[in-house]
Parts: sequence; structure tokens; C-alpha cells
Amino acid sequence: MQSSELFKHIMVDDTESRKLFLADFEAEVEELSGIFSRAFSLLEESPCHSDPSTRASTVSGYIFLAIESAVTATQLISIGHIAPAGNSMRISYESLCFSALLKKDVKLVVANGKHKFNFYDDYQKKSSHTRADKVIDIVVKNKDLLGLNQDGVDFLLGAKKFYNGYSHASYMLLHSKIKPSTRQLYIAGGYDVERKEFFKQQLEFIKRYSKNLDGWIQAVAYNAT
Repeated sequence: MQSSELFKHIMVDDTESRKLFLADFEAEVEELSGIFSRAFSLLEESPCHSDPSTRASTVSGYIFLAIESAVTATQLISIGHIAPAGNSMRISYESLCFSALLKKDVKLVVANGKHKFNFYDDYQKKSSHTRADKVIDIVVKNKDLLGLNQDGVDFLLGAKKFYNGYSHASYMLLHSKIKPSTRQLYIAGGYDVERKEFFKQQLEFIKRYSKNLDGWIQAVAYNAT
């Protein structure tokens, strides 16, 4: 591929691809837009959002990041960027975990062991067991202390399982880059009707995931401190 072609891929918006995507998925994107709008409104109306304390602001900030990352993932899918969309969704569910872990002043148990610690205090110290790659396992282990039910953690685990294949180098991600009719690899995103079912699957999962946002906001942002 010539450098001029790559330059175009990098700098010029693929409006034709966007039109094709919109023709196939306008209803899905409109539904997701409504879900995201309700989630933002619910957060903005929450006691957490109006609480000026650093702790509440941090919790609110992570919930905002969770919603925004799902919006960004949807945008990335619309222009054919599957891997970046997967990374954005990973940021989303990790942000939800942070919001729950930071909300209460309770002793939690590390994911692999019996050591108890205060997540908020150790988060401020930037301790290794408060890193983003640790938070989902801590949430699962401490769900009762955090006031979460099994459904509240199951959707997180489902998201982690689904997006692990798209947020890391994998055969699944490689296969998603292949044009079925020619076996050529897509470069720099793009959408065509040959991949309609694949893109539909991606949007359906974001929709299922995002429908849980309201419940999570109610559980966390309306009882943040």
C-alpha cells in the first residue's frame, strides 16, 4: 500500500463507510443514544454529583468515564475500529468497578488472599492492588460488602469475557479484520455490509451492557459516601 493511501486512511473521514453503517444500524444507535442520555441525566441528578467532597467527586468522575467510554466505543464501532472499541469498553467496566470500590469506607479483601485493606486510602497511595487490572476481581470478591447483588457482578464478568478477545492481540481480533469475500485485511477501520452480522453482535453487546448502567448508578451514586 502506498504512503498516500495510508495518509488518506489516517487523515480523511470515510463518509461512505459511515453512510453504510447508518443505513444498517440507525435504530440501534438511536436506542443506545437514549440509554446513554438517561444514564448521564441520572448521574447529574444524584447526590454524589452534587457532593463537593473529593471522594464523591472521584466516584462521580469514574461513573461519568464509564458512560463516556461506552459512547466512545459505539462511535469507534461506527467507523470500524473494533480493537479500540474493545479497549474503550474495558475502560468502561473498570471505571464502574472503581466507582463501587471507592464509595464506601469499609475494609475489603484482596482478590487473591485474605489481606484486608481500605481501598480509598490505598488508591490515594497508588498501591499496586488498586490498579485497574485488579479492580474487577476485587469487586467480585467483595460484592456483599459493596452492596452489589450477583446480577451486578455477572454483567461485569460477561463484559470482561467478551472484550478480552478484542482488547488484546488475539485470533478473534485478527479474524475481525478479514474481509470475508476476498480474505484481505481491513486497514484503519471501515464498514461494509459483508460484516453486518459481526457489527450487529458488537452493538448488541454494548446495548446489553449499557442497560445495566442505570442500576449501577442508583446503587453507587445515590449512596456514595
